[in-house]
Amino acid sequence: MDNLILKATGDERNSYRIPAEAADLSKPFNAEVAGKGSEPLLIKDNIIRFQKKTPSGISMAQRSNLLPPTAKMYENVWRKRSIGILSGEYFSFEDEAALLCDWADPQPGETIVDLGCSTAFYARSLFRRQPDATQIAVDFSLPMLEEARSFAESEKANMYLLQADASALPLYGESVDAVVCGGSLNEFSKTEKVLWETKRILKPGGRAFFMYLLKAETLAGKLLQAGSAGGGISFWTEKESEKLFADNGFETEKSERKGVVCFQLFRRIE
Repeated sequence: MDNLILKATGDERNSYRIPAEAADLSKPFNAEVAGKGSEPLLIKDNIIRFQKKTPSGISMAQRSNLLPPTAKMYENVWRKRSIGILSGEYFSFEDEAALLCDWADPQPGETIVDLGCSTAFYARSLFRRQPDATQIAVDFSLPMLEEARSFAESEKANMYLLQADASALPLYGESVDAVVCGGSLNEFSKTEKVLWETKRILKPGGRAFFMYLLKAETLAGKLLQAGSAGGGISFWTEKESEKLFADNGFETEKSERKGVVCFQLFRRIE
């Protein structure tokens, strides 16, 4: 795995070179990485602590992810069952991983970002499919990244764990081959900025895989989503989501629905 190059905030001339050892989660890695003209960047227990404080303007839903109990329960209590609960159809964790890997199609030597990764289920799945690709799991929640590290270590999956804001990524433009995002799109408080950042870091022709929730059409679903909206979670109709992605530089390549759950593969529009 290659070293990871991160750009310093506010000055793309300054960068940090993150040693590949940080991505080897079988061994604890701690260091301070010097950046030219920038303060040192701390790596503690393999987690790159780029985000030094909670991003401004985040929603209540996002704030809940900062709580250790939320991170502890997230994958096994909620995430593994969420697609079936939300869609009303049987669709296992294994089914979702297979769809992700088939559509995202990781290749040797590629760099792939798991955006708003939570416990890095997508990054871990892609590593199992293609261990010779570089996975970067990004989330602003330290408790989520700590859980991601624990899951990845037990599965012998290597990846960079990056604590950063999805709306202000410390990655250079046109530097990654693919971006994947499983469920976090609805929670982002700056959705268009996140999509703009996704396009910015993708190489020309790069691909993006998103799983997100559409607006419910049943009365029960509408009532449930109305309650969630109070926590800052957004939902879109199919037409609204098509416009959202198109306006921010993406064209749909593949799409599949499971009730209100939508899986889409996009290409960056040049």
